[in-house]
Amino acid sequence: MVETSNRVSRYWSALQNFLYQSDQYSALPREKLGNTVGLVVKVTGTVLQKDTIPAIERAAYIQARHSFSPDFGVMAWYLRSTGDDTHSFAAAHGDTNDIASFDQLANVFGIGAQWHVGDRATVSLDYGQNRTDFGRYMNGGTIYENHEAGNSTFDFGGRASGGTPHFWVARVDIGKSDTDRTGSWNAFADYKYFQHGSTFGGNGTEGVPDRYLDGIKSFTVGGGYVPAKDILLEAFYTFDAKGIGKRDTLYGSENFSLGDYTRIQMTYRF
Repeated sequence: MVETSNRVSRYWSALQNFLYQSDQYSALPREKLGNTVGLVVKVTGTVLQKDTIPAIERAAYIQARHSFSPDFGVMAWYLRSTGDDTHSFAAAHGDTNDIASFDQLANVFGIGAQWHVGDRATVSLDYGQNRTDFGRYMNGGTIYENHEAGNSTFDFGGRASGGTPHFWVARVDIGKSDTDRTGSWNAFADYKYFQHGSTFGGNGTEGVPDRYLDGIKSFTVGGGYVPAKDILLEAFYTFDAKGIGKRDTLYGSENFSLGDYTRIQMTYRF
């Protein structure tokens, strides 16, 4: 009986040693085992997740334009997503989660104006709103209860919806790059203001990625030059990108800045 007990003890010791070696001699809980069979020891805590704006699969779009003179015109447009899936979001509220579900992502109204100043310059302005409950939910924020700034001790009270998210862009363009005209050039400067929940990507700005638009205000300067026929060189620089509202962190909500962004590209037409 004693011999059998010793054999079992040696077996488990050998198995323990093998597992210890296979995990690079780590004394921490076995992450690989947890990933395979699930976490055996349940814990209570908070999961910090990034807000994700779902992609629009289908949409209806209409646009109207009117020119008051050869140099000045206005535009109005409307975009509405159709056949959206239901998207649900969980927000911690005490020991439970509040679940908010939405089946309409985009109901966007926009207006714009453009003014040609002389033969080389153009000034444009665009403004729009996403008038959906989903947009207002994204434009809201987490409710922190019993919270003191600078520490991670607080209670969650769910999420409060914000106002209707809106965006606006002011831009000045000078010149025009034409790949059929060697030596032609253009330059521009713009200011962008996009509240969280007002943009869905596919923005056409080219100079900046979507993450420099969603909930961000920033300046961008850029330009293009045609060194030879069919070749276009372009450079963009976005700076002073800052969050419009606060974002959640492990220590509560905080203001944030995104930093600068530079892009250089070459286009060849064939």
